[in-house]
Amino acid sequence: MVRTFAALMLGTAVLAATACQKAPTGSQNSTVAAPATQIAWREGDVNDAFAEAREQNKPVLLYWGAKWCPPCNQMKQTLFKDAGFIAETKNFIPVHLDGDAKDAQLWGEKFGIAGYPTVIILRPDHTEVTRLSGSSAAPQLAEVLKVTATRTTTSEDLLRRADNPASLSADDWRLLESFDWFDDPKHFDDPKKTSAFLGKLAAAAPNAAVRRHLTLVTLIVGVDGEKPVLTPAQQQQVTSVLPAILASYDEVKANRQELSGGAASLVVALKDPAARKTMSASLIAAQDRLAADPTVSPGDRLTTVNADITIGKAANGGKVPPAVLAKVRARVASADKSATDPQARQAIISDAGQLLDDAGDRPGARRLWESELSRSIAPYYYMVDLASLAEEDKDNAAAIGWYRKAAETAQGPATRIQWAILYSQGVLRLTPGDKAAVEQSAGMVIDALGKNGAGYAERTRKKSAKWAEALKTWSKAHGGAAVLARLDAKLAQSCTGGRCENALKG
Repeated sequence: MVRTFAALMLGTAVLAATACQKAPTGSQNSTVAAPATQIAWREGDVNDAFAEAREQNKPVLLYWGAKWCPPCNQMKQTLFKDAGFIAETKNFIPVHLDGDAKDAQLWGEKFGIAGYPTVIILRPDHTEVTRLSGSSAAPQLAEVLKVTATRTTTSEDLLRRADNPASLSADDWRLLESFDWFDDPKHFDDPKKTSAFLGKLAAAAPNAAVRRHLTLVTLIVGVDGEKPVLTPAQQQQVTSVLPAILASYDEVKANRQELSGGAASLVVALKDPAARKTMSASLIAAQDRLAADPTVSPGDRLTTVNADITIGKAANGGKVPPAVLAKVRARVASADKSATDPQARQAIISDAGQLLDDAGDRPGARRLWESELSRSIAPYYYMVDLASLAEEDKDNAAAIGWYRKAAETAQGPATRIQWAILYSQGVLRLTPGDKAAVEQSAGMVIDALGKNGAGYAERTRKKSAKWAEALKTWSKAHGGAAVLARLDAKLAQSCTGGRCENALKG
């Protein structure tokens, strides 16, 4: 399927932080300003936001997201509604940049953004102070805003000094605890190097809880796939760090996404059967407590059942036990019933279907996603999920149908390019002998590129280059030179005026 823990699904627990205030009683004219109930986002105009930042001598809080993105919608439902976090944003110039907005992709390239959502603190001169991990709790991120409101040190300087952790201040550690290690391709695109860097930080952490958190992230980054093979040193780290985290509910909440997404794979990789059994039970118990905690976001409560699926499969020859399947269905049904807001549904229904499929209930996943099409704010997102299910079932006609419909209904220039590429790649993969379909689907990509107003930057450029290479490979294998020549000419015409680059040329 299309999502893995490498993306670390983002979202935060909403911990109520509002307080009642009364106006002083000594004067009829005394008033107290009501606390802000939402972030005062500037929409889209990044240059204007930086101009305002220079005038007011404030840093910029940049949020880069997309309408269809589930973790973005989770962030809107949690972190961006937290009273404490909202209060701290008054010391910033907050700007929201949708990935489909004019020049959005160019700004994303400038700031080294790889995926949605990304939240970055920037100085008025465009230099980065830090980038926030949505897996951190809202109160913790509110503290980060307090630190960064007047901070002049850049993230480049912080990460450089972090190579010698003894030089780090208390404020430095606050930023590193909440840094988004999974969405900074400029510094952390190599898992082995990232793991080594995090391991060094973990060893020097100022307290045990931070050390355990960074060690857990180090392990998740440093192992491969859903079935990791742990070295003896890594096994020792798992058995020493994980039980201590699970023994403290505060640490369970602080590490909730690491626990639901990657910890179970570490546990089932342990060689000692007794340790594996004990830790599996402790992990599931901690996840069940999270699932019952109303202060935890619905998305994070739902994905706790990931641990049951991973552990259940490992203990049952790769098949999910009936009791686990029943548990998954119950959690999904509860989430489906409770999520009534459109953004809340966009945040969790994709994961809900994924959980059903992972647990062996593919028909249930299909029904859930199909029923969501008529009510979703971005139905084309689920069409790609449905195409993936059909493709895994070897129903190529149905898969191509869903990929095409997704491409035809996608909204926003950058999104239309991405979904058209998915459609074209699906045709190349599933029906390579249908030259007419290859040309038609590739033509949709070219049309989308020609209408692109979001900027032809690294994210779009990489996807386009990969698509073009797939077309060239197809042409050589299936005698498609004439088709490729027509597409090349069409792309050259569409890319006039710098709207895109002709990746098919040569």
